[in-house]
Amino acid sequence: MENKNFNEVLKAREAAEQAENAQQDTDYVALDDTQRVKVLSPGRLVFNRFKRNKLAIVGTAILVFMFLFSFLFPVFYSYGQTEIFYKYDTMMTNYASASRRDSYSNYQVDKDHKVNDKVKNMMTSYIARMEEEGNEKQEITDEETGFVYYLNKLGENVYELTGVAQEEVGALTGFEKVCTYNAKTGKSITASENVTAELENAIAAAIKDDQTTLNFGGKVFIVTSAGKKNFYDVYDLSAAELEMSDGSQADAGLRNAVIAAFVEGKFTYNGESYGVENSSSDRISVVKFSDSSALMLSSKYVFHSFEAGAEFSDEFKAAVLEALYGEKTFEYEGVSYTVSSNDNEYIISSAKGDYAELSLYSIRRYNGEDTLDMDFKRTVRKQIETMDAEGKKEASFVYAIPEMDEKGQYIVGEDGNYALEDVEMTITRKDGQYVLKCERTAHLIDIYGPSSSKHWFGTDADGMDVLARMMYGGRISLMVGFIVVALELIFGVIMGGLAGFFSGWVDTLIMRLVDIFNCIPTMPILIILGAIFDDQKLNSYVRLMWMMAVLGFLGWAGVARLVRGQILSLREQEFMTAAEATGLSTSRRIFRHLVPNVIPQLIVNATMGLGSVIIYESTLSFLGLGVKHPLATWGTMINSVTSSNENMIRYAYIWIPVGLLICLTVVAFNFVGDGLRDAFDPKMK
Repeated sequence: MENKNFNEVLKAREAAEQAENAQQDTDYVALDDTQRVKVLSPGRLVFNRFKRNKLAIVGTAILVFMFLFSFLFPVFYSYGQTEIFYKYDTMMTNYASASRRDSYSNYQVDKDHKVNDKVKNMMTSYIARMEEEGNEKQEITDEETGFVYYLNKLGENVYELTGVAQEEVGALTGFEKVCTYNAKTGKSITASENVTAELENAIAAAIKDDQTTLNFGGKVFIVTSAGKKNFYDVYDLSAAELEMSDGSQADAGLRNAVIAAFVEGKFTYNGESYGVENSSSDRISVVKFSDSSALMLSSKYVFHSFEAGAEFSDEFKAAVLEALYGEKTFEYEGVSYTVSSNDNEYIISSAKGDYAELSLYSIRRYNGEDTLDMDFKRTVRKQIETMDAEGKKEASFVYAIPEMDEKGQYIVGEDGNYALEDVEMTITRKDGQYVLKCERTAHLIDIYGPSSSKHWFGTDADGMDVLARMMYGGRISLMVGFIVVALELIFGVIMGGLAGFFSGWVDTLIMRLVDIFNCIPTMPILIILGAIFDDQKLNSYVRLMWMMAVLGFLGWAGVARLVRGQILSLREQEFMTAAEATGLSTSRRIFRHLVPNVIPQLIVNATMGLGSVIIYESTLSFLGLGVKHPLATWGTMINSVTSSNENMIRYAYIWIPVGLLICLTVVAFNFVGDGLRDAFDPKMK
């Protein structure tokens, strides 16, 4: 009896293995004249059916070419997907710019005698007021320090600022903090033992009167904000030390005089005038006043050097402006200079010849460099003056400038100087500025280069080789398709297998989850994720990985429904009853017997879905939601030339080949999917 049961178990196991190997296929072929039949292997049956489908063979050939084109050809191609190409070409270039100086520039006579920054910044306004009122002299009072300046007009476009010169000679540091006073409660906190009620009352009175200093009990205190509303820090100057700016030993008498006169701000010591400025809560500047003298000059004139690129110091400019309406001569660093007038301009000369020129026009190269020769500047100035007189906005003239070769290099003649060529300059006025343009040889990015032996499909808007980007773009598009489909299959097979095998509440739960995923609006989610990725400025490769993961996660529901339906049909068949009778585990029955019988349908579904994923990825990249520049995909390449209908026509050599690649790949996957569907269908003849 035991042997009989054992034999039945063996027969059941053999039946299960035979059903697994045959994969439920019923095609047979006659082998000889005795009419005996033999079952062909499943792989052989699939191959025989597949090769009889000519469209499937064509699709396979196209896909093989696409994989070679995307993964193998770039290895042997000379250019990369992000390599930028340049060219030398002649084009209209911004050569120089010019403008008439309307504001005043300040030049300090003596750098040791400073002028308050607020006064410097207001010089143009002070001068404008003087010109409006027709005054030759104006008194200016610095509200912060109380110092008085005098602004004098020396001549047209030149003004001189005079006053009591001040020089910082030292600073008081090392104050002792006595308390932090709360003005709201009228009490001090973190106070030392020396803080009495009378001192607190004096502090309150100083705060009420907006005073920053107070005298109390023969001492001087500073009251400053503690950085919090109603709180003030109080410092005692008694322990402060005077540090001299020149590093010399501080005079104790000067220190005591500074502290004693701190409230008034000004005092006299040893016959010299001093002032005190509370520059910060831990530092008090001590300045020394000297006799009234010229402190600063302001002018609209621009200094042009006869030596291109030479620069002038503020002291030199101030000396020139003083001599302009004075003695016409001056000496600077041991050299004598003379100022003379020429055609409404002023020339500064020395014994060696002309040195500089004053003009109301600032003329520079367009990049801001002052390397233009004086003759060119004079020619431009005359042209601008003529334009303004005639009311024109544009003019042109011919001028000889250094000649350039085909690579943009200056040509040097036999004498060692640059070779010159006559070039037509165009001056255009816009918003008070003048721009000079001319044709120059420039090193440019080869944008939208036509097809050539170097670039078979030309270059794109970034100067990159189109053919190289087509190859690498196909690599990414195909990779996205396969990875997304693989993720869909993994999730779908697991969830569908569990739902179909266990049924009951497991099936109900998983199918409701499938319904939820089918209702998810994929495109709005991808748009939101694209905005998040843009805000986070994710790396292009990281963005690509996220996009593949999201597409795979959102697309598994259809595969799960397919697998569930197939397993519900297969699990009731005899070979599954036999597998259960042998005592196989649940996981083995699902993944070794049920899932393999669903693989043919999965392969067909995957091949049909690959084309859809590639179309989806291309659409996302076209809309700017997918892979970002500089990575290339077929979708982004088409997107690069769709800004206008004119671009679509002009740059058709870019988007038409890419569009054909997308169409061929998708059609090829559909052909292969149709062929596999027929090959795996046992009912097909």
